[in-house]
Amino acid sequence: MEGSLHGKVIIVTGAKGRLGQRMVRGFEARGARVAQVDRTGDDVITADLTDERSAVAAFNEIRQQFEAIDALVHTVGMWAEWPLLDTTLEEWNLVMRVNLASGLLCMREAARLMLPAGGTIVGICAKPGLDGATAGGAAYAASKAGLLRLLEAVADEHPQITTHALAPSFILFGGEPAGTRGICADHLVCLASLLCSSAGAAISGTAFRAYGTLR
Repeated sequence: MEGSLHGKVIIVTGAKGRLGQRMVRGFEARGARVAQVDRTGDDVITADLTDERSAVAAFNEIRQQFEAIDALVHTVGMWAEWPLLDTTLEEWNLVMRVNLASGLLCMREAARLMLPAGGTIVGICAKPGLDGATAGGAAYAASKAGLLRLLEAVADEHPQITTHALAPSFILFGGEPAGTRGICADHLVCLASLLCSSAGAAISGTAFRAYGTLR
């Protein structure tokens, strides 16, 4: 059925994070089998996805458990903000490693599992990576812009793999002060679910500005 996730195997990285947990619950509720990957936690494949050896080992374990996969939803990331004159190279490299290098490693290893049959990769980008960085956010914006370009390159190099960049503004998990604007986390899960289904194949290589109510 168009839009269904029934029987699909979906990898969720950062599965124990706030967004990752929502993705796992949402995909399972829609009939998917979810391979959960995170640094720590119960019922997950543990890995440091910024480390090449650890990432490769995690995806090898996924291959052994699930044989084939249909989609990767990469939620690993960090937010940081420093004034330009105070930003150290160590801080810059940390953001790039968590937000961008982890994306490279996970997309590369997911592609190995997907090809030649194909599959779907969804990366969580961000508004500053698409529509303009803000003061103090150079490292974060650059890393998310890089993730978008990485997804585009994967789609162009491997047409069998459908890729999408989901770029939320501020994600609302509930409990925020009244009047806080952004996109509801569950709405983001709904969009990711659609993109991981067969319906997403028509719009590969696309960035989605999931801004909800604009701030």
